[in-house]
Amino acid sequence: MTSGILNVNKPAGPSSFAVVRALRRLPGVVKAGHGGTLDPAADGVLPILINAATRLTDFIHEWPKTYLAIVTFGSTSDTGDREGTITASGDAATISRERIEAALPAFTGRIEQVPPMFSALKQGGEALYRKARRGEAVDRQPRVVEIFSICLLGYDPMTSVARLEVSSGRGMYVRSLANDLGAALGCGAYLSGLTRTAIGPLSVADAIPMATLAAEGEGWSRRLLPMDLPLRNWPAVALDAAGAAAVRRGQTVPAPNATAGRYRLLGPDGDLLAWGEADATRRIQPRAVFA
Repeated sequence: MTSGILNVNKPAGPSSFAVVRALRRLPGVVKAGHGGTLDPAADGVLPILINAATRLTDFIHEWPKTYLAIVTFGSTSDTGDREGTITASGDAATISRERIEAALPAFTGRIEQVPPMFSALKQGGEALYRKARRGEAVDRQPRVVEIFSICLLGYDPMTSVARLEVSSGRGMYVRSLANDLGAALGCGAYLSGLTRTAIGPLSVADAIPMATLAAEGEGWSRRLLPMDLPLRNWPAVALDAAGAAAVRRGQTVPAPNATAGRYRLLGPDGDLLAWGEADATRRIQPRAVFA
C-alpha cells in the first residue's frame, strides 16, 4: 500500500476536510487525513497524509507554521475574517506602520489567546462553529499558544491594510491575533486574507494544486513525500529480523544504548517499521507499526 505525505496547495473556498474527501478518490488511497486545518477562506500549504502516514498526524502538528496574514484595521468581523459580518469599529486613520510595529512584541513568545467562536475547536464534544451557528453563547477560556515571530511586511494607510508574516506553534489562530492586535491599537481589525506559506519543511512554492493531482491519474503517487519526514530528526534503532518480528507483534525490544524518548524503529532493510518510546529499563515499546 502506497503511503506518504502530499504537500497540497489548498485554494480559498473548500474546507480542509473537503480537500481530504476529494483526494480520497485518488487511485490507491484507502485512508487520508490533513495535518492542520486551514479555514475555507485561507489558502496555501495543507499536508495530506496518505494511508499508513495518517498515523503520524500528531507529529505534523508539531512542525512550526508560517503565514502571510492580511489584516484590515478599523472594522471587526463576527467570524474574525472576511467571511463574517463586517462592522466599522474605530478610526483607522490613527494607525501607522510605527504603531503596528510597536504593538507586535506583546504578541510574540508564549501568550494567552482566546480561540475564535467560529472555529473547529471542540467544547462539550461539539465544534464551536456549530454552536455559533445556533446563536449559542459559549464561554471560551484563553489558551497558551506560542508565536515565534511577527514581521510587518508593509502597511497601506490608504486602505488601512497591513501585511504580516507570522511564525507560530500549534493551536494559534491568526484570526484571533488580528482581532487582538486591532483591540490593542484601539480601532479593531479583522483577518482579510490568509496564506499558509510553510509547515515545517513544506513550502507553498513546492505545493501541488489539487487539480494537478486529480489530472495525473495513477501518476499522482510520484508526488508523495517520504512517510518518515516528520521523524527525520529522531534517533533510530536498527532491528534485526527477530526484533522486527517482535515489533510487528507490538512487543517491546531491548535497546541497550537508548535513553528515554521517541525513536524510529528500522527493519533489517533500513526502512521505517514503526516508532516507539524507550523507558528507564532501556526497552522500546512500539507505539505505531507501519509495515
